[in-house]
Amino acid sequence: MYRLFILVFVFTGMVSFFPFLEESQALENKYSKSVKFDVPMREISLITTPEGYYPKAFSVFAGEKVKFYLTNTGNTPSCLMLPEKELFMSARKGHVSEGSAYFQKTGVYRFYCPTGKIKGLVTVLPRPKSEEEIRAERKLASERKKKKIRVWYPREE
Repeated sequence: MYRLFILVFVFTGMVSFFPFLEESQALENKYSKSVKFDVPMREISLITTPEGYYPKAFSVFAGEKVKFYLTNTGNTPSCLMLPEKELFMSARKGHVSEGSAYFQKTGVYRFYCPTGKIKGLVTVLPRPKSEEEIRAERKLASERKKKKIRVWYPREE
């Protein structure tokens, strides 16, 4: 028991002895604040290989801006073309290309590379409803049409 007391005493003294532990808490509070964007932004990393894109397909929500990061693992030059959004990015081994596109409408957008004959899909989903919209659609039970509720009872034999 005595050793445990000494160990706890030494440890608490060591924490106050190392000021960088307190600084790390301050840095965490300084940099961990959330940032709100006017337009939601999503970052997608893509890798081109002779077999295709990785990932080959991904989903985003309507109204999001997507920032693409593209690199290549092979020695053959490759690219990413997204004609509907007028986006073209080249991919070289050891380098990362950046590009962005804004997806406002739902649907499926195809991207490809004509040199490597590889393809991929971006699925744009409708944005889920917010809690306020869901609450506005709900009605109180007393406001709903009164229906006769049928209850099942087991039959006695």
